[in-house]
Amino acid sequence: MRKSTKWVLWILGLMLAAIFINFYMNLYSFGFALIGVLFMAFTGWGFLAKLKNDVRQHEDHHRRMHESVNDDIERYTR
Repeated sequence: MRKSTKWVLWILGLMLAAIFINFYMNLYSFGFALIGVLFMAFTGWGFLAKLKNDVRQHEDHHRRMHESVNDDIERYTR
């Protein structure tokens, strides 16, 4: 397992443990605040994944269009 994945799993485990401990100790506001932090982290992670996918699709489309133009030029200049 990669080092960064281990860190993410440790942090996620500690956050979940902190949420359960806060609810057990009747500190609901802290528990819900930690749930909000987790929600924002996962939302940001999803946004970055979507952004990376959109960039990759744009680059693939640009590369395909560039290759098709070169193929057309080669076909007509033969």
